[in-house]
Parts: sequence; C-alpha cells; structure tokens
Amino acid sequence: MDDRIFVLDLLLVKLKSAVCNIESTQNSSKVNDTFSGLTTYGFKAHLSVDEDGLIKATDFTSGSVHDSNCFTDLLEGDESAVYADSAYQSQKHADWLSQQGIGNRVTKRAYRNRPLTAEDRLFNRTHSGVRSTVERVFGVLKLHYGMAKARYLGIKRNRTRFQLMCVAHNIKRGRSIQRASYA
Repeated sequence: MDDRIFVLDLLLVKLKSAVCNIESTQNSSKVNDTFSGLTTYGFKAHLSVDEDGLIKATDFTSGSVHDSNCFTDLLEGDESAVYADSAYQSQKHADWLSQQGIGNRVTKRAYRNRPLTAEDRLFNRTHSGVRSTVERVFGVLKLHYGMAKARYLGIKRNRTRFQLMCVAHNIKRGRSIQRASYA
C-alpha cells in the first residue's frame, strides 16, 4: 500500500432562481439548510481529492441524499488515510475503514450533552489543514467554472456538466504540477 490520502467533501449546487419553478423542483430535491432554516432546491456534488488537489472520484446526487451515503463509493479501498468532515462520521464508516486498513481522519463531532473533549478538538485542528485541499478545489470550481449554480434542468445534464468541470480542473491542475516538477 502506498501513502495515498484522499479528502472527501460535498458542495450544494443550488438551482438558478430563473429555473427554480414547479418543473425544476421535480427534477431535483429539497435541501433543508439547518443553519438558516431555509429550504432551497438543488443538487449535491461529492468529491474525492488526493493530496495534490487532483480529483479522483465524483458523485452528483439530488439534494435530499445525505452526505454519508456516498462515502464508500468515493474511495478505492487502497488509501493510507481518509480525511473528511463530520458529516461522514459513523460507526459503520469507521468499521469499513478499519477493515480496509485505512487511517480514519474523519473530523470528530460533538453531540447533545457530550461536547468535544480537548483531545477531539486537537485531533480536528491537526487534520483541518489537510482537509483544506478539497475546499480549494471547490473554490476553483465555483470561481472559475461557475459550479455554484445549476445551469440546466434535471440531474443528468448537471451531472455531465459537473464531470466536465472536474476533467478540465484535473487537466489544468496536472499541468501546474508538471510545471512545478520541472522548475
């Protein structure tokens, strides 16, 4: 097994307001924003990124699919460690990672009447720098490729658009890695 790490996360891709009508809401799903209490319509883009910022696996689901449902689909099974936010934390995932011999670096989560311990906070702080790799990729996809809004009705067209963005990102990122190795 080589020392490959994967970082997982997702981004909510909201429908443009111009296309958010009865027809478009049937092709996507409601997403309840727990922070603001608002309901939006859209899709979720899931990514698995390696330590160099290259996208290794993607999934594009309706907005109602929970983040953790795509966890094992985004992994190959031969990684040395997996970093993800607390939405991916579960005993089932921890057991799967240990069976595969993969290091579990999923962010610890506090529960009601059970706050994070000092050890858990240190664990989260220690691994947050690695997790920022996937956030940079999402930032590039949103800023340069317009991924923050869904442009089409239906999940198939939006999934294809997302996959093309990921291919373009990998070509561009691979070229910059190549240039840096020659310097």
